[in-house]
Amino acid sequence: MESSVQSKSQTVDIPIRPPNGLNAERLLALKGEMEYLNTIGKQFVAAFDRFQVHRALLAALKEIYSFSACCILLKGNPFDLFIIPCYPLNASFLESMIQRIASAANALDFPTVTAEQLTRSAYFDAPDELAQNRAQGELSSTTIGSCLNIPLTVEDRIIGILSLFDEKPGTFDANLLKLTTMIADYAAVALENVRLRERENALWRQAEFERMRLELIIGSMAEGLLITDTNGTIKSLNKSAEQLLAQAQTVLTSGVPLRRLAETSDIPWLPRLVEIIQQALSGKVVKGQELVAGKTDERVPLTLSISAAPLHEAGEFSLKPSGVVAVLNDITSSKQVERLKDDFVSVVSHELRTPLTAIKGYTQHLVRRAERRLHKLRASEPEHNHPEQHDLHSLAIIQSQTEHLERLVNDLLDLSQVQWGDIHLHYTTFQMKAMLENLVRSVQASAEQHLLMLEVVEEETTVTADQVRIEQVIGNILDNAVKYSPHGGQILVSLRKQAQTYHISVKDQGIGVSPEHFEHIFERFYRIQNTASQHYAGIGLGLYVAKAIIRRHGGHIWLESNPENGSTFHVSIPVVPPTQSAEQATA
Repeated sequence: MESSVQSKSQTVDIPIRPPNGLNAERLLALKGEMEYLNTIGKQFVAAFDRFQVHRALLAALKEIYSFSACCILLKGNPFDLFIIPCYPLNASFLESMIQRIASAANALDFPTVTAEQLTRSAYFDAPDELAQNRAQGELSSTTIGSCLNIPLTVEDRIIGILSLFDEKPGTFDANLLKLTTMIADYAAVALENVRLRERENALWRQAEFERMRLELIIGSMAEGLLITDTNGTIKSLNKSAEQLLAQAQTVLTSGVPLRRLAETSDIPWLPRLVEIIQQALSGKVVKGQELVAGKTDERVPLTLSISAAPLHEAGEFSLKPSGVVAVLNDITSSKQVERLKDDFVSVVSHELRTPLTAIKGYTQHLVRRAERRLHKLRASEPEHNHPEQHDLHSLAIIQSQTEHLERLVNDLLDLSQVQWGDIHLHYTTFQMKAMLENLVRSVQASAEQHLLMLEVVEEETTVTADQVRIEQVIGNILDNAVKYSPHGGQILVSLRKQAQTYHISVKDQGIGVSPEHFEHIFERFYRIQNTASQHYAGIGLGLYVAKAIIRRHGGHIWLESNPENGSTFHVSIPVVPPTQSAEQATA
């Protein structure tokens, strides 16, 4: 006989009637049934793994049925099929069992499952307490006499099938189906709890593995890693961070309040570190901030590059960070190499200046002498082509290239001064308008394809600044405007006064600059690598030096541009130097 039970669990209905309306025998039976369910419920609750659930299920079923085998099919990928025989099963009996389980699974809308799949995924479990007395080696019959399939449900969700098989017909009493279904429901909940517990344990093991792995990675990092909370208190730091700080004769450990320590200690670089952490706490990502943290054992400045970012706890959606993670890199060696390179550039530049001055002077002398000789020859023989004319052209080329080389040497010298912070400004008071007029006139003389225009709104343009350096900056911008406008066009120079600041802009109609280069165009040796600009000479120092000069004046320089639509460089400088403004305010 084969019975099938609906997927929705059924419950035992106990009618509430006056005691004298119940048959004493029936009341006793219900009481026994409830005690029985209470007992097996405790066994299922106590089950810690799926095999203990199997034992509890089999113990409950053994009380009401005698059967040849019990099978539990659980949904999954792949399916899990547990076969629990009471005695050795005939191969044909086993094959029929698996086929019937597959049919029951497909009838309950399981994902497509075949007998072959179940055969490959089957586990055999044979608890001693279930074994029945049977002659040694005697197998079950080849055919199935009775079969009972009960869905294992949790909250109306089918998680598997409980199947009972027996070689005798009529084994499974229809009157016990409700009780059997309740037992199956207990088992389903217990198996689901086991699955969830196993998944939770697996996740905890994975999390612990990842935690240990992360600790190993952080511990083996060459970079120092420092983590603080919102108050600037150190939560953790790795070994590299401890070693870097130890080089700076500073001991920092977990729990140290950096902000308070910066206020009370005499560590000169600590306030700068706290400032970087505060910037990250405000939501900013700080990159590559250099900090000199004392000196090394060789009395060399210990230079650290610090990057910091706000830290958000996993699962938090608050915009306010819960701390800061900072990465510390020791760049002392690279700074030393950079310093040696700067020293070399400075020395070479100074050594080049002397012969350049001599070459330039003698070239100018030869040009003047050739011009005088050519003038005399033309006066006496005006119709002849004189060799001196070719000599004069050659000397002009030498003079032009010497001046170009002189500008490069001056740029290198300026670079050295910027790197060492040695740019000295010589302030004078002059008219900005007059200076710009001279610059525009000078550049226009050698830029025949371009039309340079000057637009000045204010009548009074008195400014106190280093005139030579300001001319250098604006001259460099004008030279670039001419250079990067190969087809000519208009170059507009504008001067406006805004409050106590002069705003100068130079707008061209050249090849323009893509936005991704804006951040880097004022860096030293930076040159845009693209087809449009690769034919233009230069070493990428002019704008770097220009930015340093304007910043020393307390001003700003920036760029607006679009490819093929030209560029506009903006320069703003205060009317009065910052130091003089402060002195006037104090007075």
